[in-house]
Amino acid sequence: MGIEKSSNIGKIRFLMKKIHIHPAYLLIPITLSIISAGFEGVSMGLLIPILNGFFQKSFLFIQDIPVLGTVVSYFPEEVLQNDRMIFGVLLGGLVVIYIVKNVVRYLASISVIFFSERAVHHLRKAIFTRYLTFGKQFFDTTTVGHHATVLMEFSRQALYPLITVDRYINSMFSLLVYFCIMMMISWKLTCVALPLFILLHFAVRFIVNRVRVLSRSISKRGSELGKKTVEILSTIPLVKSYSAENMEQYRYKEISLAKTKLDVKAGALNHLILPLQEVITMSFAALVFVGALWWFGRDQIASASALIVYFYIVMNASSKFGSISGFHGTLAAATGPLDEIMAIFSDEEKYFVEGGTEDFSGLKEGITFNHLTFAYTSDRPILEDVSFTIPKGKMTAIVGPTGSGKSTIINLLMRYYDCPPDAIFVDGRDVREFTLHSYLDHVAIVSQETLLLHESLKNNICYGLDREVPDKEIEEVVERARLGDFVRILPQGLETLIGDRGVKLSGGEKQRVSIARALLKGAEILILDEATSSLDSQTEKLIQEAIDEAVAGRTAIVIAHRLSTIRDADSILVIEDGRLVEEGKLEDLLDKKQKFYQLWEEQKF
Repeated sequence: MGIEKSSNIGKIRFLMKKIHIHPAYLLIPITLSIISAGFEGVSMGLLIPILNGFFQKSFLFIQDIPVLGTVVSYFPEEVLQNDRMIFGVLLGGLVVIYIVKNVVRYLASISVIFFSERAVHHLRKAIFTRYLTFGKQFFDTTTVGHHATVLMEFSRQALYPLITVDRYINSMFSLLVYFCIMMMISWKLTCVALPLFILLHFAVRFIVNRVRVLSRSISKRGSELGKKTVEILSTIPLVKSYSAENMEQYRYKEISLAKTKLDVKAGALNHLILPLQEVITMSFAALVFVGALWWFGRDQIASASALIVYFYIVMNASSKFGSISGFHGTLAAATGPLDEIMAIFSDEEKYFVEGGTEDFSGLKEGITFNHLTFAYTSDRPILEDVSFTIPKGKMTAIVGPTGSGKSTIINLLMRYYDCPPDAIFVDGRDVREFTLHSYLDHVAIVSQETLLLHESLKNNICYGLDREVPDKEIEEVVERARLGDFVRILPQGLETLIGDRGVKLSGGEKQRVSIARALLKGAEILILDEATSSLDSQTEKLIQEAIDEAVAGRTAIVIAHRLSTIRDADSILVIEDGRLVEEGKLEDLLDKKQKFYQLWEEQKF
């Protein structure tokens, strides 16, 4: 049976192995829980002689009790001859045992909290690390809101059984101790009482199965809620421009309400376990005692004190059994989150881009596309039999209508997606042979959609560099990227926070930050993906100057929307419907009066 079909305990074990936390860490709380259960058993056993002595108004029988008689024999004679003093000593001993039991129980809880919270931390870290290994196509087909929910909520919910495992362990060992004491008091009564726990088991099992089914639905609704939250908060301008606040509020309310109803139903079922077990216990216990007394007679079972303690133990045992059943309910509630996390650790549809083993030391000759055919999905090819060469130190422009496959070429060069074998060669070597890190160290990209973090301008420019960058070097690239005048008017200069996704910057300023980032990286292969589109002429001029500065002495691949920006390109590639239809210099392509000429004339007009 595969992990995805195994029990929830099996899934938790799998996750523990993934995050390198050995179950042996549980030995400490288990040991403490055993000790605590032992003290609880001693306290229960001590109640019988205390009650017997209280009812008989004499504790002389104490010395005849096994173990306890040996302990009290060490007391001074004046204590043994004084009932009140023996009663005080026994009562004081009971109090001390209860205190010690609770201290040990507290230590067991603390050790479980440390263990479980550490496990949650490592699981969250492992999930995040796992996300970073997935190919871009995985994120193209999923939502950020769902992944945020998996990281922040499901990671804790999946391991929540570990947080409550100390109660389960303590209850399990306490039940064992209770059973031994019950058998010592009256094995006949215990045999009659056993069906109580069988009945409790099946009653709780029915509830747990319902909770398990609800858990999957709750996880699904929780994911939908996370998706809607991130989606709407990240598209606020769209919502406001269409006055869609009421519509989105209604949609959010409906999803939240559906999840709330499921949460209430699951909570109601979980909280039904305790009152149900108490009702069953009380009813059954009453029947057991009445039936046992009628069947056996009181003298054949135990003394009045022992019966009182026995009844008290049965009630406590029922509570402990409820804790064990509650743990099964907790396990059932973790089903949905566990399934979602197990899906993250599955390799299915993760679109990994694997690097090779060779280190790329830098471009020496050029990049060659060799009969490249590529599709994101099998039913829709994007590039078909594309072949061309990008010489080192030259500027190569790629033009074509929207949707022709230009950006896909860039995505493959950036290794966002895995290309077919023997399709892209770098210096005569398949690009798949190079390690991703060594290859991408020599590549930088400036795209139309500049990706920025909610950090300082300086941190955004220095992003991804594993070295300490001197301020002078940063200032130099800022000037080269034509960003100096802008930085000088900022109140905090390079330390200014630029807002979520750079919301405080204009489109042109974002582009220049991206260019400064590429310059600071010092990559010899520079990719410009429609970097000057959708800008006014003045801003375009500034950015074009920055681009000219950036491409100097580098191998540049430029996707151009405005054809006027590629006049100086060494080679222009024209892509249409996923095929290379033309290639050459600007003048040659214009003289041919084919596809490029048509595009040129359309823009000229």
